[in-house]
Amino acid sequence: MLEAIINLIDEVELTDYQVIEQVTAKSSYSSPRLNTAVWPGYNSSVFIQESDPGKVSSLMESINKMNQSAFNNGELVAVFSWDIHACTEAEKTK
Repeated sequence: MLEAIINLIDEVELTDYQVIEQVTAKSSYSSPRLNTAVWPGYNSSVFIQESDPGKVSSLMESINKMNQSAFNNGELVAVFSWDIHACTEAEKTK
């Protein structure tokens, strides 16, 4: 599943992102994945920085389409977006 998400990111031409491959997690739509005997497995997280709303929209639409063909809730991809203002030395000097 992570590979499919990375492929979507590449198709939309997003260049600034980080991947954390093994994340323990609980969600309201699937069983926990806590890497324990009771709740085995991991999730993955991808953090993307993108200021172009069109690219963000395109990625979200692609993920929503992917979710429509999910076999069960455990295959759903959660996607969230919010505005974050950059705070870098270059931004401070403007």
